[in-house]
Amino acid sequence: MLVAGRLKDQEEPWIEEEFPDLATTIYVVDDPSAPYHVPANKGHEAMVYLTYIIDHYDNLTDTTMFFHSHRYAWHINSLLDADNAQVIRRLSHDRVARVGYFNTRCHHDPGCPDWLQLDRPEVDWNLYAKGEEKFFTRQVWKEIFPSERIPPVVSQPCCAQFAVSKERIRLNPLSQYIHIRDWLLKTPLEDEHSGRVMEYSWQYLFARQAQLCPRMDTCYCDGFGLCFGGADKLDAWMMKLKQRELADDEIARLKEADEDPSKLQPGVEAGEGGEFWRRRSRRLELELEKEKEEAFARGDDIKNRQIEESSEVSREN
Repeated sequence: MLVAGRLKDQEEPWIEEEFPDLATTIYVVDDPSAPYHVPANKGHEAMVYLTYIIDHYDNLTDTTMFFHSHRYAWHINSLLDADNAQVIRRLSHDRVARVGYFNTRCHHDPGCPDWLQLDRPEVDWNLYAKGEEKFFTRQVWKEIFPSERIPPVVSQPCCAQFAVSKERIRLNPLSQYIHIRDWLLKTPLEDEHSGRVMEYSWQYLFARQAQLCPRMDTCYCDGFGLCFGGADKLDAWMMKLKQRELADDEIARLKEADEDPSKLQPGVEAGEGGEFWRRRSRRLELELEKEKEEAFARGDDIKNRQIEESSEVSREN
């Protein structure tokens, strides 16, 4: 089951086009007459997710995928081309069944580690990077989880797209989801801020872990079958990607200088160096594509997925 929310004038045909046989529940958040609607358009995707759980608590599928309705976005896994269709298609339901709650974003930034300290002094707030830090207070935590100990810090990769098993959803009583949705409806926090508070609360609600920052290589490998052979090898691939991006930046800079010679560095002729950077970019791109294809092939073998997952467990222990 795929659960998402959209606006009345926001058509998202890609879901049906890419997954004609997938069961979906798409809420129209600003249309009370829609077959699937929410009590109020508040709290961003959190209102949709909680409403679905409340309405379907006794009739859940084995895995429920909670996603945004857009296909492409900066926060979607870059190794899957920032494409939700690829994320959904390659998602390992076996991993969801094993871990219960699976945040589908593999990259840690933003959100991990040590992201929001609920007792951080105001003078230390970083509102540029963490606008929610001002609003996710100890008092807000107690309002959402009144019987739970207040953790010193909450962290997980952003941005509220995840999959949960029905068993994990039902570990919490229905009354808890109703309580949290009531909080979302009544809180004086603005929509943006209440939604962001929930964005960093799902990992606690479903996994009872205030900080949940799985290794990126394990997330990609066991979660999506993209196995580079360990954290070091994935890091090396990411470093090579950065080198290609730097080459592309240099190509763009030289092109701009060709069009405006006043921007050339002293002693450099127009057009000089461009071919070098183009060859370098192309060579790196070919290497990246080849290594990524090999990683997908490696992920086809369940043993390779198990090796990377077990290496994460051994490091934690």
